[in-house]
Amino acid sequence: MSAGRHAATLTTIGVIVLLVGIGSAALVYRLGQKSAPASTTAGDWQDSSLSMADSKIATRNIELYGGKLEVLMVQWQAWVCRPEAQAILIVTITVLIALGCFLVARHLSADT
Repeated sequence: MSAGRHAATLTTIGVIVLLVGIGSAALVYRLGQKSAPASTTAGDWQDSSLSMADSKIATRNIELYGGKLEVLMVQWQAWVCRPEAQAILIVTITVLIALGCFLVARHLSADT
């Protein structure tokens, strides 16, 4: 197979990865929005999770026993559980993979 055919194949793969990734991110976001718990007017969640006061106490205890890094890790974990964050991560990884395919395809087509 020639370098031109490899470049065309990589470009096609890049486009497919972009389409599947963006579609998957939209699906994850849509399904996550449907299953998100509703909050009450007081700001507490209806699914019996921690209230804001308990969350502050828990954050302080985590910081006391694990340090600032552990607090950041817990906050990052909470952020990743949100459907918006999952969609952002999927799109970011998709764009990076597709960009890699496009750059390699461009390099291969420049060599011919």
